Order: sequence, then structure tokens, then C-alpha cells
Amino acid sequence: MSLAITAALLLLAALCGIWWFQKGDLGEYRRFSALSDSHSRRMRFRLWLVRSALAFLLPVLVGLVLLGRIDALAVMPGEFTAIAAVMPPIFDSGEAMQGMLIGGAVGGLVVGAVLARVRKRKPLGNISALLPRERREVKYAAALSVMAGVTEEAFFRLYLPLLVAIVTGQAGIGFVASLILFGAMHRYQGWVGVLATSALGAVMTGLYLMTGSLWVVMLVHVLVDLNGLVVTPVLGGVLHKNPPRHGEGDQP
Repeated sequence: MSLAITAALLLLAALCGIWWFQKGDLGEYRRFSALSDSHSRRMRFRLWLVRSALAFLLPVLVGLVLLGRIDALAVMPGEFTAIAAVMPPIFDSGEAMQGMLIGGAVGGLVVGAVLARVRKRKPLGNISALLPRERREVKYAAALSVMAGVTEEAFFRLYLPLLVAIVTGQAGIGFVASLILFGAMHRYQGWVGVLATSALGAVMTGLYLMTGSLWVVMLVHVLVDLNGLVVTPVLGGVLHKNPPRHGEGDQP
């Protein structure tokens, strides 16, 4: 089987995975938003973590092995170099640029924490249901942040564009298509959320092409999500001060 045919089949499987992950998500998110007990919410968080791994992380690992391109996780594929070459150079040293990006992301996390202490900030998009409501949910919000940062960047910034580039010979088409799908995947957040996540996806795409480092983009994404789902809610006073005790409509 030729490489192009293998990539085409993997691309079809990847699109089916997105469809499966998104199937009925609007209704599911509305039902999740109506949940009041923390046990049910934590069970849903666990399900989303598993589904994210199955829909995004597993296809990336299996697909790259089948393509013989597992090294793409560490080294930017040659199919992307033509686009990367036209990106504006921010630093002469790639290491300096990566350090600046990480420092900026960490600094943004600290600024977000300070602002959360000073005043409550409304998040962009309809994500209020995802915010932890009591301390036992904080670890799940953190896990979702890490899972999203790792799996979404591997899938939408690397894997999907690579498949399209192999099939069509046009990496640019792959990046544009991935960006559209990335934004559409967050439609449960409403139009503001779709626009915000699309903008984030565009920034992450640019950072990936300019740094050539997937792990740096993953880290930045994780820090952005941690700021929105953990740091700001916790320090902004979203958590219930007196969560339900065991036996009062909740379970550990």
C-alpha cells in the first residue's frame, strides 16, 4: 500500500474520530450544565478524558507509527518546512524563542492569578459549566487542561496537517482545514468560544511553525487552559466553600 493511500485512509479515520467525539455534544453539554451533584460531574469529566485520548491521542500515535513518521513528534516534518520558512523570524536563536514563549506563558499564568484575586473575570465563551465547583473537581479541571493541550496540539497542529500534506501535497490546506475543525470542535461554547478557540489555534499554529517544537506549543496550550479552568476559578472564588458531605446527595 502506498504512503498516500495509507495517509488517505488515516485521514478518513481521523475525521470519523472527530465526528464521534462531537456527536451530540451540544445536548450533552446542556445536560452536563444542568448537573448539580459533584459525583455526576466528576464521572463526566472522566468520560471526557477517556474520549479525548481515544479520539485524538491514540490515532496520532498509531497513525504516525503506520506512516513510519513517529519522529514527527520530536522533529517538525519536512512537509512543513516550506511554510515555516516564510514565517517571520522573531529570534535568531530557537532556544531563546522557546524560552521567551515559555516565560511569557508562565507570566500570563501569574498575571491571571493576580487578576483573579483582584476581581472576578468572565471567561470567553460558554465554559462556566466546566469550571470546578468544589475542590474535588479541581484535579479533573487540571487533567482536562493537560489532556487538551497535549492531544489537541498533537492532532490539530501536527497529525491532521501532515495527513493532508501527504495526500494533497499542500501543507497549507492541512493547516487551514485543521484550524477550521479545531474551532468548530468548540461550538458548545457558543460563537464567542468558537472565535476565541480559533484565534488560539491560529496562534498555536504560528508558534509551532516558528519554533518547530510541538512540545513548546503543547506547554503553552496547557498553561492557557490551566489559567482559564483552574487558576482563575480557584482564586476567583468559584469553588463552593461548603461542598456537600458524603451521603448528602454526593459520593466521593
